[in-house]
Amino acid sequence: MIKMEDIVTIAKMDSEKRKETMMKLFGNMFKEDDAKKVEMMKNLITAMNKTDDATYIGLCTTNLGIASGMGDDELKAFVALRMKANSELPADIRTRDMNMIQSAMGKVPSSVSQRIAKFMA
Repeated sequence: MIKMEDIVTIAKMDSEKRKETMMKLFGNMFKEDDAKKVEMMKNLITAMNKTDDATYIGLCTTNLGIASGMGDDELKAFVALRMKANSELPADIRTRDMNMIQSAMGKVPSSVSQRIAKFMA
């Protein structure tokens, strides 16, 4: 199983390897109970806070692409998990995370950003 501590290493992989690895990570995460999922997502966000903007946005764009390929129920649960994890973080990390997601939303195809945005409201 991929450990959240490895997230910075994953974020720096080439885009295809990063996507493949994150899909495995999310697959494992979704098998956990809700509290564990939130904790894992908080760890991911906190670890990514230590990276530069380009690396952070790169991982966000990968994750948005993965998420947009999920079924509606799975995507809704993923967005809710992501938002809950963000809401439980310190203000500085929370704010940067939202800024990085917004930047990434501007870099993905509109079909991806519109699909994700539908579940963020």
